[in-house]
Amino acid sequence: MSAQPGWYDAGVPGQQRWWDGVQWTAHERAAAVALQPAPVVQTAPMGWYPVVGTADVRWWDGAGWTPYRLRAGSPRPDAIAIEPGSTGVALGIMFIVLSVSQFGIYQLLDEPLFTLAPFLFLIAGILWLIGGIHASRVRKLAAPTTAPVFDPLTRPLPGEIEGAGAGWFPVSGQIARWWTGAQWSPYIAQKFGVRPTHYGSRAYRNSMILGWVLVGLGVLATLLGVVFVGAVGWAAAVIIIPAVVFAFVGGVVLLMVYIRRYTLILPTQAPPLR
Repeated sequence: MSAQPGWYDAGVPGQQRWWDGVQWTAHERAAAVALQPAPVVQTAPMGWYPVVGTADVRWWDGAGWTPYRLRAGSPRPDAIAIEPGSTGVALGIMFIVLSVSQFGIYQLLDEPLFTLAPFLFLIAGILWLIGGIHASRVRKLAAPTTAPVFDPLTRPLPGEIEGAGAGWFPVSGQIARWWTGAQWSPYIAQKFGVRPTHYGSRAYRNSMILGWVLVGLGVLATLLGVVFVGAVGWAAAVIIIPAVVFAFVGGVVLLMVYIRRYTLILPTQAPPLR
């Protein structure tokens, strides 16, 4: 399949680069002297493994556990799968701080209706925070010690070859998908590891629906705010500003999901010949 994860010569004298079992990463270090070579950390190759002490079978990316597991015979993400965990924690704190600040401002207006927007921001912040903490905790579980689980529903796995031209091909920016030589694999490689996308079709559909709902609500609330400008004066801005934010966020969701659609759903065509 490929070399085991570890530090290997980077092609530059005195430097070594980390190979994660599938691709080179951005991590480098100075090479150890010949008489005292640094030990190479060996870990299990990527695959689906039972998690010690639990009934879970999770995806191990060669360096750590991920928030994706086999449930009801199908690979699915955890209820809240936010990666990397540090990003989820940072966004959660940011949304909570934004919510608290808006609560304080809107209390001065003495209008309960205006607390809806900061309340939604608070919910979003809590969800981001929980998801980030969960992903970080899963990552730190003990490494697998048993043989991987080979379920037909999880295949073709990254590294499986069924014809000429197999390999990783970019599908969106720096994100690549594995091509077996005959079909696309439901796995993508990104900067923080290889991840399954068996749930991708449903996630793509739900994300598009969410984006349009946010845009629709934002546009509707903006129109209502404009109508009420004459009646409530400057306070209409309290409605218009969050509405514009909702519409903007919805538009960004739609744009990003469409651009990165092949990170969720399988491409419709074979990759170009190399």
